[in-house]
Formats: sequence, structure tokens, C-alpha cells
Amino acid sequence: MTLETPKGNIAIKVEADLSPIAAGNFVALASCGFYDGTVFHRTPTLQDGTPFVIQGGDPNGDGTGGPGYTIKDEPVKTPYKRGTVAMARTQAPDSVGSQFFIVLDDKDGDVLKSANTYQIIGNVSSGMETADAIFAASGGVELPKNPIPITKATVANP
Repeated sequence: MTLETPKGNIAIKVEADLSPIAAGNFVALASCGFYDGTVFHRTPTLQDGTPFVIQGGDPNGDGTGGPGYTIKDEPVKTPYKRGTVAMARTQAPDSVGSQFFIVLDDKDGDVLKSANTYQIIGNVSSGMETADAIFAASGGVELPKNPIPITKATVANP
């Protein structure tokens, strides 16, 4: 999958064997244009200032929206690291919808592992510099006033 943004493109290798339900949901939403025009609405840091994630996929643009349904939780089988793409969720079970995030630093894996509930759907295969630029554009503000949009999300088979 490729996410086109004003800061450049992010190519994601979706790996269905990591979380088949979540990966299928992510690809289906992208295939029907759901992510086009959504923004990276959340760009938090760790307490020490380390960039944490860029989060997008909310049609409301503020962290409250989704596709109108949720999917079943799946076990996390691999560690979170820089470039990991995972689905965001609330604290409630089976609450994954459309929101996803990209991990920005290996150090973030320890924090995410403590919850270990964010279904990993793949990894960034190219364009981490774009993810970093999206974070930088926020100035380190968790909820940026001018979030960077996903212009278009496209799916292709390798």
C-alpha cells in the first residue's frame, strides 16, 4: 500500500499473516478510498521527547471517528519497532476500526509492548523519512492544528 502525502509517499508492506482480520480491514478500507483525505491527527512523543507515532485513519480528523464498525482483536505476534504499522484502538476489547499508526523509534516498542494490544499489520518498506517529516511538521504537538493529510491511499499486489 502507498500513502501519498504532501510530505512524500509512505510505502507499507501489509503482512496478512501478522493479523489477518486487521490487515484485510486496512486493505479493504484503502481500496475503497476511505483513507483519501484523512489526516495524521495525532503525533505524540514519549515523556523524554522521543517521537512516538504518527496516527491517522480517522474520518473526523480528531481521534473520535471510524468506519462505523469494529473488528475482533487478534494476538500481537511480533515486537513493535521503527516502521511498524499497527491498528489503533480504544481500551475496550474488539474496538479496532480504521485508525492506524506508524512507530517512529525503536525505543517506542517498550511502551507499546506493555499494552501489546495494537494489532500489527505490516511495516513501512520505504518512506520513513516522510513519516518523520509528518511528525516534524507537527512541531511535536500531540494534536497538531494543521495535520498532514493522506492525499491518496493505493493498494497494489507485489
